[in-house]
Amino acid sequence: MIFNAFLIGLLLTAFSLCAQDKGEPDKGNEIFDEHCGSCHNAYSDERKKGPSLKGLFVKGKLESNGKPANEPNIREKIAAGGNGMPGFKGNFSAVDQANLIAYLKTL
Repeated sequence: MIFNAFLIGLLLTAFSLCAQDKGEPDKGNEIFDEHCGSCHNAYSDERKKGPSLKGLFVKGKLESNGKPANEPNIREKIAAGGNGMPGFKGNFSAVDQANLIAYLKTL
């Protein structure tokens, strides 16, 4: 009986962590508006200070460094910055990062 309760708790924790990893686009939108929207367009191809992020995940390459537009490279770019973009490493929790990535995938 105790083992079953432990196993159920473990499964619920794993499910919760997976849900957090997926992220919530609405919360990511708030992060984008606060930290990214002044330099990047989300729904227009027009460039602001930085490139438009519309369709970011369907683009072949990142404009700033030519790397493939995939999640690891986008996470790296957000953390490190470069080409005039500040780095945000340490500014966002793991949940905030997941939410921001989830939002960027909707563009």
